[in-house]
Amino acid sequence: MFDGSSSHCLVGKFFTNSTPPSAADTEQTLRKRWVLSGDMTVKKLDDGHTFLFEFTQKNDKEKILKRRPYNVNGVLIVIKDLNSSDTIDFTSDSFLVAVVGLPLYLCTDDFLPTLQSQVGDNNAVFLGTSNNNRFIYLRVDLDLKKPLRPGFYIGQKQNRYVGFKYWNLGDFCYNCGMIGHVKGNCVHLPLGRALNATSVTHVYGPWLRHSPVETSCQINLMILPNDVGECEKSLTYPQFCIEVEFKMLAVCNTITESATRSISRFRFPCSYLYTETESTDFTTTSKAYEVIRREIYEKTPSSLGYVIVRHMPDVTESLVEELKLIQKEKFSCDDKWLTLKLQIILQYRLTHVDHETLLSIFRERSIEREIEFLIKKRVEKNENLLSLSSWEDQIRELISEMGFTRYMHHSYVSRRAYKAMLEAIEIEIASIRCTVPADRSTVCGLKRFKVLGPDMDRLDPCVICTEEMFLAEEATAMSCCSRVFHRSCIEKWFQVGSKCPLCGFMLPLQQ
Repeated sequence: MFDGSSSHCLVGKFFTNSTPPSAADTEQTLRKRWVLSGDMTVKKLDDGHTFLFEFTQKNDKEKILKRRPYNVNGVLIVIKDLNSSDTIDFTSDSFLVAVVGLPLYLCTDDFLPTLQSQVGDNNAVFLGTSNNNRFIYLRVDLDLKKPLRPGFYIGQKQNRYVGFKYWNLGDFCYNCGMIGHVKGNCVHLPLGRALNATSVTHVYGPWLRHSPVETSCQINLMILPNDVGECEKSLTYPQFCIEVEFKMLAVCNTITESATRSISRFRFPCSYLYTETESTDFTTTSKAYEVIRREIYEKTPSSLGYVIVRHMPDVTESLVEELKLIQKEKFSCDDKWLTLKLQIILQYRLTHVDHETLLSIFRERSIEREIEFLIKKRVEKNENLLSLSSWEDQIRELISEMGFTRYMHHSYVSRRAYKAMLEAIEIEIASIRCTVPADRSTVCGLKRFKVLGPDMDRLDPCVICTEEMFLAEEATAMSCCSRVFHRSCIEKWFQVGSKCPLCGFMLPLQQ
């Protein structure tokens, strides 16, 4: 059928019932998408839908097959190995699929066969998980003659929906879910399903595409009052202390949900704003760009990392310009320390379907946090930790009080209760093994001091909390190894043990 003598050949055919993209658009789009290490020749075959691709490098061919599917101007092009068989089937293609909204209690290997059957491929390959095992990724061979699988219901009352998202899906029909034609060519009426307890939505829609979520990033920089007092006079050069607050907002029309927030801090000299450093492209830039970019990225919660990377250039540039303005207008001749609060607000714009899925994940996380508090509370009170039925009753009551009865699946409650019981037992055993607290008078007798300007550059971070030593903070120095810790950190440490966290030296035990 095809004339391809080289072993480095692939053949592609557009799967559509309308006019396919032109040969020029096809070659230009795929060259840009594939990022080849060698060269490629493209030949359009007689039917107008099919193209022959020949590569000079074998690894290019293998990489392209591995990263399927592809589309040009939204039209799916099915890529196959020319030498795989005499007859090539262009009515199937390999897709990367994300399983979204699967409850924690089902994120196990035991549930994989069910996922394979639901996605329509009993040979689907499990590729891994992400976001704390909340998304499962599969490599699936789809029959293009059948509608896409949008997802499935779970739970005793079939009231929890788990959705599928497809990479590089391209155009498909929002009425019937078929790839290859669009809504205008479809005679079917759109199918509907329950979105939540009060509304319905279509089964098929843009939410089936796994595409970057529309995000925006806003930064607010505020000056906070200093409370360092006389310690500020010990500084040898002016510098900023910047508290970083991350906030994620999920926005769906007029509905806004606050998702996460964390606070950390870092410092750097004002002189960095005007210190130039050479970059890799032989241009010079302020050292502040480099320092701020590194500090913000290191402090970013892992769940927000990829979004911060996307907006980092704009955030850094805006922040540096604001710092220059503050340093010029707010720093007086006598000031050497200025405390600032940097608020980074990441805003996600979501469809109704994705917003509802995100709410389900947030609610589950809230339930998990409350269960963790319950475990600690029961361990502290030593409440019959071996009674599985009492764990089930309390978890069921907890979920009911939170108003999340939709998530009260029997299988979830029973599995989570068993896991909570094991976690509580482990905490109890660890506390029994814990050494006796250190003698209070000995701990109070350790050398204490306030952190001064030179100390911040001289002292290493506290190994207990991993935070730096900041101006005017109270610190404690160990006599055994001379290591310095935050006073509050080391005192809490010696309330549950008597060994130095660094060198292991044992203090006298509490009698």
